[in-house]
Amino acid sequence: MDDKALASRPVRRDRSEPLLVYAESLARVAAGGGGAQALAAHLATAVDAAVLVEDAQWRHLAVAGTTNRSIPTSVRDLVAKDTETGEPVALAAPADVRARAYPIRAGEARLGWLSVFPAGTRDIADAAGLIRLTAAQIAVELARESAGGRGRRRGFWDRLLARAYEDPLEAREDAQARGIALALGYVAVAVEGEGLDETVAAQKNAELRRVCLDVLGTRTGEVVVIERGPGFFFLVPAPLEIDASNARTAATLIPRGIVRAGLDVKVVGGVGRHAEMVQVARSVDEAREAMTIARRMFGGGRVMPYDDLGVYPLLHRNGATREDWRAFATRILEPLRAYDDKHQTELVKTLKLFFDVGQNIKEAAARLNVHRHTVFYRLRQIGEIGRLDLDSPHDQLTVRAALAVDALDG
Repeated sequence: MDDKALASRPVRRDRSEPLLVYAESLARVAAGGGGAQALAAHLATAVDAAVLVEDAQWRHLAVAGTTNRSIPTSVRDLVAKDTETGEPVALAAPADVRARAYPIRAGEARLGWLSVFPAGTRDIADAAGLIRLTAAQIAVELARESAGGRGRRRGFWDRLLARAYEDPLEAREDAQARGIALALGYVAVAVEGEGLDETVAAQKNAELRRVCLDVLGTRTGEVVVIERGPGFFFLVPAPLEIDASNARTAATLIPRGIVRAGLDVKVVGGVGRHAEMVQVARSVDEAREAMTIARRMFGGGRVMPYDDLGVYPLLHRNGATREDWRAFATRILEPLRAYDDKHQTELVKTLKLFFDVGQNIKEAAARLNVHRHTVFYRLRQIGEIGRLDLDSPHDQLTVRAALAVDALDG
């Protein structure tokens, strides 16, 4: 074929060329250092649509193309709860029927959602390739940012949990240098999914983490997540004891939150006691111990606070000292003694006699020289003040042990 004939032939363009051109422009934007916001703005211009980028906890990472359009503040409630596919999903009303949310993924982990809201009557199906490329580039950006900052932050928490800081001021200065805002105190929550198949464990754990963060979320600071083996530790900021109480209550509701989210995972967990920042490792140890006891003594399926486990932590622990046992007995009986001193009642005496006579109400009433209804009333008071269920074998064991230690100490 001569040169003239060759020159007259139409040039065939590869269908992939627009994608390649867009990918090159996307790479240039990413290299410019603008992050998710610059990438979202580039996509919004390319497809003439509004773009919203949210992370796995539904926090805004970027918004673009909204000058003449209104979009939902979040797609959290517009995406089906059981959505696990890597494909784009249609959003529920009030979003436009043409709007789509694309998962932002790094391997099996979902890092967030890229939602696109087309202008006018345009169908964004033809722009699916551009949107996917943008979602992939944002995933790279998020993973890179996470690896750098997260590595420095993780180093601090690893040192703190290893009890490497003796001086709180040293810990605070190190945390500040790593961009961490510390709370005055924390409550540790340990959670593990049980019986997860290896093929779905990563995906289920990602969803479990999200649900736990939703349930434990607090206005007192950012909940710290630390992955350990098959599960997680969550360090919930608790500057005051009331914050610690709220954290314990929220943690016990995690199984209910999992059911509500439609996640088919059975969990077991434990909650440590309130600890000052520099002593947070103690709360983590207690959370781990509470989780072990919850699994072995109560069959799992629940998240149990350390303080609700009575005598079991001492029975489980190697080398519990006499002082440990005394502190345990004091913690169980002191609220009842304080009530007796203030109101001139006989709750501790009634409790001891109740067990001495084999839990016989009539016999206890006769020995106390009171009506049996009085014994019933006192036992109900004991349960409320001491947060005890005297019909429970577990709480009975705790109370009997506390009374025995108290008697042996005179």
